[in-house]
Amino acid sequence: MSAGSSGYRGGGSGGDANASEDSPRFLDVLRELKADGCNLLVVGDAPRPLFTEASADLLGGTDERRYRLLAVTDASAQSVVERLPDPEETPGEFAETTEIVNHASPPRSVVESDGPLETPRLGDLSERRVVDPQLAGLQAELAESMAAFNRHAGGLHPAQLRVGVDSLGALFEHYDAGVVHRCLQVVTGYVADYDAMGHYVLTEPYDAERVSRLADDFDAVVEIRAVDSAKDDHHAEERWHVDNHDLVTDWFPM
Repeated sequence: MSAGSSGYRGGGSGGDANASEDSPRFLDVLRELKADGCNLLVVGDAPRPLFTEASADLLGGTDERRYRLLAVTDASAQSVVERLPDPEETPGEFAETTEIVNHASPPRSVVESDGPLETPRLGDLSERRVVDPQLAGLQAELAESMAAFNRHAGGLHPAQLRVGVDSLGALFEHYDAGVVHRCLQVVTGYVADYDAMGHYVLTEPYDAERVSRLADDFDAVVEIRAVDSAKDDHHAEERWHVDNHDLVTDWFPM
């Protein structure tokens, strides 16, 4: 996600050390996460469109060739379009570097929407629809897609593969918490194996009980919030919680 400039705001708790988004310490942590691969939990008391915006940032831009794998549970077709780059500006064949795994309930397509879309349609994309009782199918589809991208790339570079799941809330709504946790352990494990960058949307506040239970399973928690654009020069902010580095950043523009 973007790291703009902002003043010091504090916001840490306990023994956590605060850092601005452009501090050497935070930048070193970001480089380490990117080099080693990471799994990020994206949370916050924020409007749904901000989660789409955050997801788009984490899926990466068009400055270099990337592979993108997005698992959709309750995200709208429009939000899927909005978070993916323009196919005409993407290095490589868009349909060969991007894949959608659709785990929506009830089943519905997210690449063939009949609704009015302000951005290009995704009809050429591969969309794998999954319906399974214990999330084994979702795990298998994501694992297979990552392996296929790795073969296509002749070996993925660190952070070249970007994986997103939107959202975890729908999974917790339809499955037992233990089933979801096991699924996450499998998926995050594959992401780590390929030195990829994975992000997982959970539209709940940072201090929610579910977030607290999940946080230890991720390399960092990215918290987002809306701000008054009339008072600030931006409409949304983020801050990062990286427990294994004892680090909480200040709020900075998203």
